[in-house]
Amino acid sequence: MKALGTPATALEARAERAIRSLSILDAASTTYAASALPVASPSYHAVESASFDVAPDGTEATFFLRLGGDEVAELVDDDVAFAAARRLHRLALSPEPLARAPDERAVLFARLGEGWRTAKIDDLMHESAAARLIEMQKTIATGESFGRPWSVFDGIDRLWPLVSETGAALPGDVEWMLAWMTVIRDAISAAGAESKPAHGDPHSSNVMLGPDKTMMLVDFDMAGDIDPYYQLGVQMNELYQFESQMKPLLEMHDGRFSEKAFNRCRLYAAADDFYWALRSLLQDARSPRQGLEFLKYAGWRFLRCRMLLGHPGFEERVRSL
Repeated sequence: MKALGTPATALEARAERAIRSLSILDAASTTYAASALPVASPSYHAVESASFDVAPDGTEATFFLRLGGDEVAELVDDDVAFAAARRLHRLALSPEPLARAPDERAVLFARLGEGWRTAKIDDLMHESAAARLIEMQKTIATGESFGRPWSVFDGIDRLWPLVSETGAALPGDVEWMLAWMTVIRDAISAAGAESKPAHGDPHSSNVMLGPDKTMMLVDFDMAGDIDPYYQLGVQMNELYQFESQMKPLLEMHDGRFSEKAFNRCRLYAAADDFYWALRSLLQDARSPRQGLEFLKYAGWRFLRCRMLLGHPGFEERVRSL
């Protein structure tokens, strides 16, 4: 932990500015240290933010400072993200957001204590953990609108020109995949989609596991009003390789299994892979953290998207909606 006044990097300087601006902290006694080291592959973890453990008394780190990443700033609504963090905390589903420094895109949270760790895919594959995560998502969905309607297709529309402008090396079949996104979007739109408030990013790196099998969500940059089957499809796609493993999650979510609803989840999974492949390419072009394997992660997401789109029964899924 270090005292304020001698930042060694631009991120530390930004963290110190945020700390000095927060009335809840005394800059004279506060110390801080980098936390949550970024990893792009195999898990896209802590790469769109920088975080610091903060000790308000100079000894014990009881706070956690998160700085939103500048590289994807135009893709995030900071006001909605902070509102989502506050709402989820009131539902006992996330750590408490204590203060905010908008100019630095910084939020100060109560730090989770001993016994808490970031979930891994293996942790969330178990039926009880998967069911708990779904129940959390359903609880969030019963609340009022966040006021940020979002779909993965809107996200692709926003990302595509940004990535194209970077001159990134795109796979040879990217136009084929992009064309499928329009087909999927039109099919879902024709079938009708319901939007409900959602955390929006249920990947394992955004789930914290604590004592007595407790669970909390972190990272609210994707929060918005979203089709619940998108979020469920993302969860299925990350946790399981085989569809026979995925189908029970739909029963947990809806209380019954429907082939149409399951197909919707799988269509969203393909679109989500394409979206995050593009987003990782944007990070590769913009991020100063060039040691991270953004291209490897993008390649994996493109591969999984390609495999799903190319499955012999995929067109039938689209038509079934």
